[in-house]
Amino acid sequence: MSENEEVQTAWRRIARWITANAPSTAQALRGPATDEDIAGLRDALGFEVPDVLEALLRANNGSGAKDTTQTLPNGRVVPVNHVDSVIFPFGKVLLGCEEIVEARAQMLDMAQEAEGYWEPHLIPVIWDFERAYYGYALDASGFRVLHYAEVSPRETDPTTSLGELLTSFADGMDRGNWDVQRPRVVNGSLRWHEE
Repeated sequence: MSENEEVQTAWRRIARWITANAPSTAQALRGPATDEDIAGLRDALGFEVPDVLEALLRANNGSGAKDTTQTLPNGRVVPVNHVDSVIFPFGKVLLGCEEIVEARAQMLDMAQEAEGYWEPHLIPVIWDFERAYYGYALDASGFRVLHYAEVSPRETDPTTSLGELLTSFADGMDRGNWDVQRPRVVNGSLRWHEE
């Protein structure tokens, strides 16, 4: 099975589980990214979108369909994630094309303050619900995924691939646990809880 097929198969399993078990969370899943979405992401990255990421985005352009924005008293508009955006363990959301661009810009800004924190060839794919600096990033080569934290994305072990990571999440949903997290459904919404 190719890497793209592994990603698509794993995503179908995840989406099927969410649709069957957590219909409210299923409403937070967006449809596929369009050609324009992919072109905008490519332009923002400054290099080609890795095939494996494009395969995922063409299946689903993020888990933020229920997200909104809020205008602060100073006029600044800030994003507000809906709790149903969390589809992965430890409060993680799937980023769509626009969110990838925004998250990557934040990380690159942070890298100016903390030299070496973030490299331009890293693409955030799975992000923390509370917008903390925790998640998974794909290397521009498309061959490895790094688990990153506030300290540094280089200090954590890379998983083999995006397909392997998504397959591990799908397996966790099917068997009822991923690491120390268990998928639970509360009023139609997926909630990951510690065992």
